[in-house]
Amino acid sequence: MIDDDTTAFRPVRGPAGRAALSLATIAAVTLLPLGAATGASAAPHVTTLDRPSPATAIWGLEAFAGMPREQSLADRQPALRGDTPLTGTTIDWQDDTRMLGIQTVGFDGTSSALSASPSTLDTADTFSLASWVRLTDTSVSRVFASKAGTHRATLSVGYDRASNRWQVRMPSTGGRHGGSAVARSTSTPAVGLWTHLAVVYDATARTLTLRVDGVAEAVTGNVTGVDDPGGEVRLGRGDTTWWQGNLADARVYDRALVDADFTGWPATDPASGGFAEPGLLRAPLAGSWYFGGGTPCYEEDLDPTLCSVGDDSAFGRQLALTKGSFITDSARGMALELDDRHWIDDPSDPHFGEATREYARTQVNVGDPRSPVWQDGPVLRTDQSFTVSTWVRLDPARGAQTVLSQDDGERSAFRLGYEPVDGGRWVFRVSAGVDDSATTTVSAPATGADQWHQLVVVLAARHRQVRLYVDGVPAGTVGMNPAWQPHQATGSLLVGRSTSPAGPEGWLYGLVSDLDVYQGAFSDADVQRHHAEQQVAEPGQG
Repeated sequence: MIDDDTTAFRPVRGPAGRAALSLATIAAVTLLPLGAATGASAAPHVTTLDRPSPATAIWGLEAFAGMPREQSLADRQPALRGDTPLTGTTIDWQDDTRMLGIQTVGFDGTSSALSASPSTLDTADTFSLASWVRLTDTSVSRVFASKAGTHRATLSVGYDRASNRWQVRMPSTGGRHGGSAVARSTSTPAVGLWTHLAVVYDATARTLTLRVDGVAEAVTGNVTGVDDPGGEVRLGRGDTTWWQGNLADARVYDRALVDADFTGWPATDPASGGFAEPGLLRAPLAGSWYFGGGTPCYEEDLDPTLCSVGDDSAFGRQLALTKGSFITDSARGMALELDDRHWIDDPSDPHFGEATREYARTQVNVGDPRSPVWQDGPVLRTDQSFTVSTWVRLDPARGAQTVLSQDDGERSAFRLGYEPVDGGRWVFRVSAGVDDSATTTVSAPATGADQWHQLVVVLAARHRQVRLYVDGVPAGTVGMNPAWQPHQATGSLLVGRSTSPAGPEGWLYGLVSDLDVYQGAFSDADVQRHHAEQQVAEPGQG
């Protein structure tokens, strides 16, 4: 079998610590959950009999702005079951739907559809079909994937209005009036939120399974699938129903998916053939700052190439630094150093000993890549699930401090920081956007806050919960405040301070390194793997 080269990656770094990615490479890999390399370091395609069989067809359905949209409709596995590109009818390309800076295919609910060759899927044999879906209207039943048949579809997957559930339907016999097998989810679809759905038909076991975010919520037995060899595969419609919303990363397999396909295959699993594979649920990387190519900030207005840290992800955003912010070496490599004094140590310099207010903020290039025009702005969709990870070492004697926050008008949409209560605690707060009384808070003991610790926070929008991890270990899970509703913050992601109606606050006194943000919810296993990948020095050194 041929290696699946569509899994996630951390980009190869160029001389200045920036991602060494061409636009063609970015388009080829499309959306990248963390894990596999690309570019010059990508492994060559090889034949192996040990790894789990990859998808026989993959359609990204997403593109970086300015990239050829046809690439997102192309089959990224043409060598496995023939080249099966998608062709579209009245589809739309919508900006920033799943990730900021990405265009995603949109369906209008009345006429939009995509289709592929009938040979892409045989519904009479064992198969799996998986996709990220976003449903924006529940006024009628809607189908996001189907295969046409002579009299009726041999597969229909989507939303059932009568039961208000996700549903998959397959005829068990041929003909117009034959019976159908139906599997419905136990969970209620969340309108507007991205959800991963997968259908698994095992022809040997005669079972039809519906998985929601990797969980098998419905299993129907005694199913004998049928197939129409001439029936095209359709995305965005059924026989008479049409999808309203979006789809991304749609995949077809000629085998039954198992749990590890969703959570990821560890190399230690005998069934993995010794290869570590990222799971279907692994969140895509939305931004990454490792500070090695950053420049300390002497004065913010001297040179636009100074006072910044480049983004190591494919998005090429930057962290802008305020005057006095320093980049220093540490046990974790280069790190951002924030305190209340300018870093100049020359007594003859006019900034020597100057009091400063130091922090960093994300910026997006709204100009040409060759002549960037940087503008403050967000890097995450805060109205969807997200994960933020960083390492921090601070001075607990300086009191309450903010490590990271998401700016949103006169207050922070979320804040991760340190509070000097109960011996010191790490605290993650999410605002409901109403007032400070409607926040969701999860906290954990901050033992040894003056040593290096990895902090990871997860907001799982569909499950309405927030999670906090310290050094790879789950430290707390809390349900969202009932007043919280998905909301897109408009400001920058900030490092080293937060915002309140009274103004900036929570200034950080310490070091920050290895800042990563992901558009999606990490699982416990994802966080553990991420921590193991980044643990290059023992916390507390340096």
